[in-house]
Amino acid sequence: MKKFYLQIRLLFCLILISGIFATANAQFMFSAGATVGGGFIKSNSPSVGVFTTSVFIETNTVLFSEVFPRLSFIFAKDFNAIIPNVEKPYFPWIQGITFKGVTTQYFDGRYFLEEGVGLLALNDRTFSDTDNWNYGVVLSINGGFDLRGFNLDGFKLGAGAEYGITFTNALPQYSSIHAFVLYTF
Repeated sequence: MKKFYLQIRLLFCLILISGIFATANAQFMFSAGATVGGGFIKSNSPSVGVFTTSVFIETNTVLFSEVFPRLSFIFAKDFNAIIPNVEKPYFPWIQGITFKGVTTQYFDGRYFLEEGVGLLALNDRTFSDTDNWNYGVVLSINGGFDLRGFNLDGFKLGAGAEYGITFTNALPQYSSIHAFVLYTF
């Protein structure tokens, strides 16, 4: 567990340092957003239908002009957990942290497509006696409508998909189809 917190601190410091260097750039941007949707999780078990949520932050860096680092927290839990009057002793769930590079292409004005690839740390809780951290990769694609103005402050709205797979322990994985919102400060 201490190893995980050390990794979180390292990622947080990396984001802060890249943000400090980005302030030297005249077009410094900081964004925060969230996703909500549905999908599947799987470990040493059959796939389980889940609701998914995610919150994330991103900023620009001087290291890459077209790739934005995005740090996000993901959570997915069995759909039955939100249905009233379900008396089940345990609902499978996962939570995790992703750090990915995201790039965006614009089409005809305000329509966009963004792709991301990065690293994943996933806490597998698919069984009541399972609590282990697994590491792997995450891939995502989002499309939508950019409502930001000339100074790039404002909202981006859209929908997308994300897939995360790990390569350690029980090999947990998740997939999500979601709606998302992002606000640039």
